[in-house]
Amino acid sequence: MKQYVEPEGSLLFYKCNNVDFAKGNGQLFTEFENGIATRQINIINNDMYISSSLNDWNKNIGFLLYDGHIDSLDLSESVPITRVEFESKWKEALLVDVNKSQISYLKGDASLPLEENTLIIHVVNLLGLWGKGFVLSLSKQFPSAKKDYLKWSKDKETFRLGEVQFVCVGQQKPIFIANMLAQKGVRKNDKDSTIYIDYDALRLCLKKVARFSFMNRLSIQMPKIGSGLAGGDWQEIEKIINEELIYHKIKCNVFEL
Repeated sequence: MKQYVEPEGSLLFYKCNNVDFAKGNGQLFTEFENGIATRQINIINNDMYISSSLNDWNKNIGFLLYDGHIDSLDLSESVPITRVEFESKWKEALLVDVNKSQISYLKGDASLPLEENTLIIHVVNLLGLWGKGFVLSLSKQFPSAKKDYLKWSKDKETFRLGEVQFVCVGQQKPIFIANMLAQKGVRKNDKDSTIYIDYDALRLCLKKVARFSFMNRLSIQMPKIGSGLAGGDWQEIEKIINEELIYHKIKCNVFEL
């Protein structure tokens, strides 16, 4: 079981105006967290290529994201910049990105990892209940996800809305479960129209999920979180996913049964 702590002072941003890419010279903007490159903006001939994945490659640039620790990189020609400057350039690049990210909707069971490096995310409730909906399939595949959640539910200090519990379930491959605490209760029956999802808590959880996926080089998959027993509006949830995950170019698969 792993509790994620929002980084304080662990984010660094650099800009280099003189970078040799595969097809010429250009600019490079890089975000580092704890020494690991998490997002990168590559600019050549006024074209902008952005990435948060080691798999991204372009013939004009090469690989779009640094692999390795900041200590092994030569940043002598780079200068520190602010987070505001980096985000401004990232938003500019998003507008011209030819390979715009979007949620991929798939049919099937979200508890079955699609890839070797996967983070399966779902919403859990404040009541310490695990017994209906997606969790049945999830705990069948990965019993430790339920075991760790139930243990966590007894911790009065950390078991609160907006927190995320990351559980490593892969024996050979990096597979993680994210138990996101963003649900106040559960639907009692089909006639119960109460909205139990807390959208603000969900947004906070997804911010932590984004950072965790960056650091561990993970793609994300999920059921239609918060829209079942939590009673949430999927259009509102989809909007939050776009703002907190897709915005960062994180690969995101949503499974519908």
